[in-house]
Amino acid sequence: MPLPVRARVFMVAVIGAGGLVLSNAARVLMNAPEAGGGLVLAALAVITGSFMIKLPRIETRFSLSDALVFTSVLLLGPWYAAVVAAVDAIAASLRFNKGDRLYLTRTLFNGAAAAVSIWVPAQLFLAVGGQPITAAADVPLSAIALPLVLLVSVYSILNTGAIATVIALSARKPISRVWRDNFAWLWVAHAWSGLVAGGIAVYVPHVNATSLLVILAVGGIGYATVRLYVGKMEESTSRLHKLNDLYLATIRALALAIDAKDQVTHGHIRRAQVYAVGLARALGVTDEATLKGIEAGALLHDTGKIAVPEHILNKPGKLDAHEYERMKEHVTIGADILSGIDFPYPVVPLVRHHHENWDGTGYPDGLKGEEIPLGARILSVVDCFDALTSNRPYRRAMTVEAAIEILRERSGTMYDVHIVETFIEVQPRLTAALLAEAESGEEARTDIRAEATSPGSLADDRPDPIAVLADLPRLAALGLSPEELALLLMHRVQHAIPFATAAMYLPDSSTDRLEPIHVTGRDADVFRRSSIPVTEGLSGWVAAHGQIVTNGNPVLDLHGPVASARLPLSSALVVPFTAGNGTQGAVAFYADLPEAYTPDHARLAVVAAGHLSRAMLASGRRPPASRRTTAA
Repeated sequence: MPLPVRARVFMVAVIGAGGLVLSNAARVLMNAPEAGGGLVLAALAVITGSFMIKLPRIETRFSLSDALVFTSVLLLGPWYAAVVAAVDAIAASLRFNKGDRLYLTRTLFNGAAAAVSIWVPAQLFLAVGGQPITAAADVPLSAIALPLVLLVSVYSILNTGAIATVIALSARKPISRVWRDNFAWLWVAHAWSGLVAGGIAVYVPHVNATSLLVILAVGGIGYATVRLYVGKMEESTSRLHKLNDLYLATIRALALAIDAKDQVTHGHIRRAQVYAVGLARALGVTDEATLKGIEAGALLHDTGKIAVPEHILNKPGKLDAHEYERMKEHVTIGADILSGIDFPYPVVPLVRHHHENWDGTGYPDGLKGEEIPLGARILSVVDCFDALTSNRPYRRAMTVEAAIEILRERSGTMYDVHIVETFIEVQPRLTAALLAEAESGEEARTDIRAEATSPGSLADDRPDPIAVLADLPRLAALGLSPEELALLLMHRVQHAIPFATAAMYLPDSSTDRLEPIHVTGRDADVFRRSSIPVTEGLSGWVAAHGQIVTNGNPVLDLHGPVASARLPLSSALVVPFTAGNGTQGAVAFYADLPEAYTPDHARLAVVAAGHLSRAMLASGRRPPASRRTTAA
């Protein structure tokens, strides 16, 4: 993946600055008498640089060769130090970045960044009174302590800051967060290197075998200590990430259990999560705890639905006043359930308040404006958008444009204006991410591709059709009408049995004809005007004989005023079912493709018709033949 433009610009700027420093260093040192000492320090830096320590979580390494870079400043001055630092960094890059596609660029950047990172603080070291120490001098460490502290501090900030900036610009993350999470603690290693450098420089006039061994021992102890610390930190970080992954996996499992119960909004939680987290980032939220809270809250915001009766959750029509009050309770129930969990980030306020309105008319607490937690304001917008652009048993999904228009109409009353406008800007990108996720198979239960190709919808709800049909008799017993049962059946099998149009027919004893009581799909307007004589056509024959017809001719079901209609349909699957009064009806699926229906489709249709028959018998009602419904 190519580096973003801002990252490339920054790298080029650093390489240019480093080039200027090193070219001037070469000119200054061309005839300098101390060149031999500089070469020795550079060689030692390369050798010590071989003992690299990899930082946890990121592809970055460091070594304690910084001690020799600081020593170069103290003994030889800024120009020598710039060369020693550059040679050390380039040698390390050549050794560890060979497989990198940006091998040359990274090597040049590392060398240039090292040169600039030491040259600038070395100049400050001299400016505040520090002087290069000569072999003839006898300087106590206390005399250079303050300039040395300034040297090490500025070097640490510039050196780690340059790398953190490249990583942040490449990953599109805040620089301060990348630095804090990965580099802030390196001041310990730099401070140790500065102390070793001060000891080396001060005791140069007294170098002997004993002092050399002491210096090497101190350096070795420092290296071993830092390596042990980094190892422990990496182990701790890895364990923390595993625990966090397990924590989120548990949250997802709970959320999926709730999602499975609510077949009407099945798959909603994953889409809400992607939209909510993406919108939060677009709004400038960078705090990791807040983002984690929104991520977990989006998964768990409907936890309280576990206490809402399924006949309310899955009702294929508008809720009455009592049912609506029961549904509203899910926010407080969810918050109460989750309040017993000690989340490391804010989750419960988001769950409790995601149905509050900007003007204070929402529930449960009537909060208004910025009294509503940011995460809850974000979730309320994405929750609404996903609901509008998803199928429901009582309506088809709206187009994206229609859903956006509704968000705009509610902006300033129900929703935060700024959040709505930001969501409208980022929605295409977030929807594309959901589509890419579905195509890669990462979320098998959230396959949004097929529905996204139909006019205006973004996501489809694909539960197991057999499992979700089993509760039709229970729903019928709770008062659903035959028309509502037919609508629910069509909705729940629409992704398992292909059809362009589907219809449910019942006989009218007064006319001895089959009349459609529910029709859905492209040609619904035609089929709802078709009145089929019993024993005639596909559906009339199926209803009369109780047999299945697979891949019959759909035109045979066009009677009455639409008998001569021309439709692009080529095959039909028709199965019988028993109505509430014992009469025989038919459910028909019509498709454009010839031979569209397989034995598996037929078996599933028979199972569906069986559940429908039991549901009709449970309801004990048969609608008047004149009462026809249609869903375009």
